[in-house]
Formats: sequence, structure tokens, C-alpha cells
Amino acid sequence: MASTKYDSFEKIWSGPKDKEYYGPDMTLGEVALIILRLYSDKVMQVYDPTGEELTGSQLLEQSRRLAHAFQRLKLQRGDVVGISAKNTTYLTEVVIAALLNGTPINPLHPDFDAETTAYMFEITKPKVIFCDLDNYQTLSAVKSSLKFKTEIILLTGTLPGVRNIQDLLADGCTGYDEKTLFACPHLCGDDTAFIITSSGVTGLPKGVTRSHRSLLNSAKIPQLFTSDTVLFCFSPLYWISCIFTLLASLVNGCRRIITNRPFSVAYFADLVERHQVSFVLTVPHHMALLAKSPERQELAAKMQCVQSFVCSGSKVPMGIWRQLYELLGANRFAVLYGLTETGGISKNVGGPLGSEGRLLRNVQVRVVDPHGQSLGPNQTGQILVRLNLRWGGYYHNPQETQVTVTPDGKWLLTGDHGYFDDEGCLHFQSRDTDVFKYNHFPIYPKQIEDVILHLPGVHEVAVFGIPDEVSTNLTACAVVRNEDELGAS
Repeated sequence: MASTKYDSFEKIWSGPKDKEYYGPDMTLGEVALIILRLYSDKVMQVYDPTGEELTGSQLLEQSRRLAHAFQRLKLQRGDVVGISAKNTTYLTEVVIAALLNGTPINPLHPDFDAETTAYMFEITKPKVIFCDLDNYQTLSAVKSSLKFKTEIILLTGTLPGVRNIQDLLADGCTGYDEKTLFACPHLCGDDTAFIITSSGVTGLPKGVTRSHRSLLNSAKIPQLFTSDTVLFCFSPLYWISCIFTLLASLVNGCRRIITNRPFSVAYFADLVERHQVSFVLTVPHHMALLAKSPERQELAAKMQCVQSFVCSGSKVPMGIWRQLYELLGANRFAVLYGLTETGGISKNVGGPLGSEGRLLRNVQVRVVDPHGQSLGPNQTGQILVRLNLRWGGYYHNPQETQVTVTPDGKWLLTGDHGYFDDEGCLHFQSRDTDVFKYNHFPIYPKQIEDVILHLPGVHEVAVFGIPDEVSTNLTACAVVRNEDELGAS
């Protein structure tokens, strides 16, 4: 692992310095056009369930046609494009088209219920929403409840009277000039590219804005990705892990494998072997299932092609970590610690078990006490991350944004508590919020408690997580009944 440097005077830890590969005015859409032209004949995307392949030139042409169709839909710079869909063939082109037109993307999980989906879309107010045939009824119910006008467009399947992706591609041919670049002349690197749903630092779901510039700097890693790299991530676009792998493919010229099928150990191993995947970004829940599989030798053989497994999203249990070292080897398995707000912060590759590892390139961190005073090595406090690039904060939520950064606007208060050891390794200890993860999904105890408290006979309630190696946490609940109910029993 690269070394982490400590400034004992400033009490700041710093990762390796690296240059910014693109200028401050460059946008993700513009870089995608350059890379897709450069790799025009290369297969850049494979949809595993059908085997459908798309070359760089095909992705380029379809993305530009969709960008033209967006203009015909009167989408303006700053209008939001909502997505509630699984990974299928045309999702990438929709993302590129939105990036080209300066329309931020707000992806939600396709399995969210109508209430959760409506809650977030009322914040971001997308002008169009892309969904699958499978969840159209949910999105249709959401649309009828929203206080603004929007249009639903199907990414998969067809329905009478509902526009679908093929209709949009056909519409994009009307008046289309293939010489048009679709690079928004008024767009710059600090403008918002994605609005990502996250619990944030203070607990409740909110829209985390990420700029073109910040995501370009996160995804452009020539030391890790080459044109020979084959990327895979099971997560839908709702998760930052999927956004990262999609963008890593587009800005590094990597082939990306996608699927809309759910995770299973057998399917994962088969997919990896068939496509000779070399880089996997995954979550502790899936890695725990791999570690506990009884077919360890067969799994190890099928996954020999993978050079790097990167696991992120929550703390990896020590027992699972040891089993993964045995299954994959210490130098092929990495644990990544990061935030939706900033991206990756530190990575542990073959380092001490239980540690979050050493800081990534261009990352600076302080550890502070409750009074904001900086702490030194082996002293536990809140972890602060330096905002080297402009951060747009939480979408339409200036109050939460203000309490999440220091008064000078230079440091993000993560809400995580931990310390650095003498070797410069970061150790996560706890969080300020009571949010916990179950199978990678955030659980908000207060929301569940509010529902239970309305049940007859309930006096007090506490919802909490019980640590579990596979699911990270199991959700548990303790209830105190009313005295009259106790007497009646």
C-alpha cells in the first residue's frame, strides 16, 4: 500500500499526491466522447443475460442520438433526469446523454416502494424518469402522487401509450446532425453530474451532489485501470459503486459487464469466468456469501482471472476477512473506506486485518475531538476529510449542508469516529448516527420506531442492529408494553 504522510505540526494525514488529469472545465460527457471515439471498434459493454455487445462507436452514436432526443424533449441545463432501473443495455447511453446535456442524474433503487421513491423525487423533481417494465406500475403510482409534471420512459419492454427507449432513439434521429458535439458550452467541471441518494452524515435520506470534476478525478486511475481491464459490479445505478464502475469504463477505456440478474455465488463465479473479469467492486454481504461457500476450490479456480476484488459499503467482519484472504490471497482483496460525498478515502490491500488502510491519492484527513481540536496518532475522534474540490452539498438542503462542513468550508465532517495508528493506517470505530446496514441497505431505526409506537399497547420501543457476518447487521427490536396491557396479561 502507498504510504500515508503525517504532518505533526498541522496534525494532518495525507495520501500520495497525483495530478488532475483533466482541466477544471472538462465534463464527464466530453471525456466519454473522446474515449468512445478512441476505442470505437472495441467492445465496451456486454449485457450478460443476452450476450448483447456494444462497441465504442455504437455507444457513442446511440448516446448522441439520445442527447438530441433530450433536447427535443425541452430538457434544459440543470433539469434532473430520474432513473429507477436495473442494469440493462441502454442505461449507459441514457447516462451519457444526460451528462452531455448538463442534466444531473438522480438514480434510485428499482426495488424501492412508491413512498420512498416519491420522497426522493419530490426533492429532485426530475423532468423525465426512466424505469423498467417490471417496476412501471410503482413509478406510475409515484407519478400520480407527485406535485410536479414528469414523463415516464421505459428502458425495457413496451406498453401502449408509454414512450420507450426505442421511441426516444427514433426521435433522436429527427434533425440529428452527427457533427454536433453536444458538449454544453456553459457547463464546467464544478457543475453537478449526479444526485446520489444517501443517508449522509446526519441520518435521513438526502441527495448528495457530485460534480463532473470530482467524479472524473475519482474514476480516472491509470495506475489501476487499462484498456485491457474488464470491470464488473452487481449493484444498480442507485449505488455509488455502480456509478464508479460505469464512469471508470468510460474514462479509462475498459470493458464493462452488466446484468440485471440478482446475486448468487454460482452466477457470480460463472459470469466472472465466462467474461474473464479482472476487476470486481462489491459489498461485504456478497463477499461473505463467497467466503462461506462450501465450493471453495471450484470458486477459487473460476475467479483466478480477477486481479482485484474491492469491497466497500460497511465494515467487513474479521472472520470473513480472514476467509477471503485464504480464498483469494491477501494481495487480491481490498477493503475500501469512503463516502458518497467525497468518494474513496482509504484502502487496505494486504494490510493489517480490521484496518481501513492508508489514504488514497490526493486525500487529506484530520481527526478532531468534540471541541474541534486536532488529535494525533492513536487518539480517537471524528474523522474530517478535506474538500479539495468544490462540493455542491446536499441538493436543495442548505441547512444539512451547512452542518456537515466546517465554518471555513474546507473540511467535511464525516460523522465517523476513528484514529490513525503509528503506521498511518486508519481505523474506523463508530458513527454519530444510529443508521446501520442490513444486506448493504441502510436501516433507519427512528422511522421503524415511529411506526411501532403507533401500535396499540406500545409504551417504548428501540430498534437496533445485531452484528452478523453475512448481513452485516440483523434488525432487532425491543418493546416496552403499556402498564395497562401488562396488567391485562
